[in-house]
Amino acid sequence: MTEKKYSIDNSKTPTVSELYSVYEATIPSSLELIEQLLGGVKTIGKKINNILEFLQLAQHGLPISVLKSLQKRMKFTNREMGKVLEISESTLQRRIKKGEKLDKRESENTIQLAALWAKGLEVFDNEYDFRRWLDMENIALGNNKPLDILHSSIGRDEIKELLTRIEWGIYS
Repeated sequence: MTEKKYSIDNSKTPTVSELYSVYEATIPSSLELIEQLLGGVKTIGKKINNILEFLQLAQHGLPISVLKSLQKRMKFTNREMGKVLEISESTLQRRIKKGEKLDKRESENTIQLAALWAKGLEVFDNEYDFRRWLDMENIALGNNKPLDILHSSIGRDEIKELLTRIEWGIYS
């Protein structure tokens, strides 16, 4: 990620747009955050310019190192990551050892999981609060813990929808 440098003329009061430019430069976009969670350009193999480029990558299968990067950031064990992605722990360990690629479905699930994690970090502003929220039963999710429904694409969609409602201050 290239760092933008902004300066504000201190002899006059800065405008809202100048302040926003400085603020915006310090926060990665959702796409950049997803890219970071997946290990960055070095791990993914290319710079991602739009979300549809992830679709192309998923078609060919993501390298296992992308999953390992996300797993490390999420602090999930192989068992937990396998459960979320519906891969047996032994299959995941074998793929890691051999450096195999993920298949299309596993790649898409990994990208969706990274997007959900990025959304959670944006909403809660820190990983500690987001992790606590993931492990709490939630009425809006049928009294399920968000962690317990991460393995399902429907569950991930519901969690993301709930995070959006929280972000907008809608009682959830």
